[in-house]
Amino acid sequence: MIRLALLFLVLGGCSSSQMAVQATLPLVGSQILAMQEESDPTLAEKAIPANLKMLEGLLKQDSDNVWILENLAQGFCGYAFSFVEDTEPDRASSLYARGKDYALRATIIRTGREKWQDLSLDEWSRALKEVEVADQPALFWLGQCWGGWLMQNLDSVEAFADIPRLEILMKKVHELNPAFHHAGPSLFLGTFYGGRSRMLGGNPEKSRHHFEEALELTENKYLLVRLLFAKTYAVQNQNRQLFKSQLQAILQAPPNLFPEQRLANEVARKKAAQLLDQIDELF
Repeated sequence: MIRLALLFLVLGGCSSSQMAVQATLPLVGSQILAMQEESDPTLAEKAIPANLKMLEGLLKQDSDNVWILENLAQGFCGYAFSFVEDTEPDRASSLYARGKDYALRATIIRTGREKWQDLSLDEWSRALKEVEVADQPALFWLGQCWGGWLMQNLDSVEAFADIPRLEILMKKVHELNPAFHHAGPSLFLGTFYGGRSRMLGGNPEKSRHHFEEALELTENKYLLVRLLFAKTYAVQNQNRQLFKSQLQAILQAPPNLFPEQRLANEVARKKAAQLLDQIDELF
């Protein structure tokens, strides 16, 4: 009887539209998994925008749904990286900012802390010391989208002012669990420290450490690690052999290496071929 009463209390706090959304989410989750397993990047590029708009429609009926917010952040970030930033940097910047806004909303709900913007650097550091493992998904996608936006706006004073906050955030995310989302925190930090010269805050030793950690955590199956290792660390340090070996390893990897992340690996394969064509320009 107590459990039944609690159930009625929970349901009583939900509108009929929210209940309808929550009933739909398992199906949406299956669609997201199917997209991650997709072998044809062209098909995925055409399908993902409709899926994102569907999620935004569901969010209108359940505006505080953290699962939807986090998946929107992931979706906009992944779409911008995979299909937009190489050819339309301004549009990619807008998509990353959109994803960041969703991740920030999720962070506010997850942490119960209303104020995250306009904090001083010390306040930002103190706030992050209070976060827990359960907050990691929102924080991770906040950092990913933020970092993607920053890379499209390196000529912006605002972007450079964000770098210390972003570094503190993703070091905390890494501390919570470096293996989260296919070693995402390690991959981010490898790229973060590897894509800039020492003069601009890069750190090749930290970069290589995090890339090697990501390769180990993913058992060399998540090919985006090799791609970004080559694109950032190898180029910045003018290590032509490492650049070539990482990209060739991607191109020689079997299609079924990581079925659950087939789309990400196919995107890595396509980008690796393009980068290899530029090797004489980069070195």
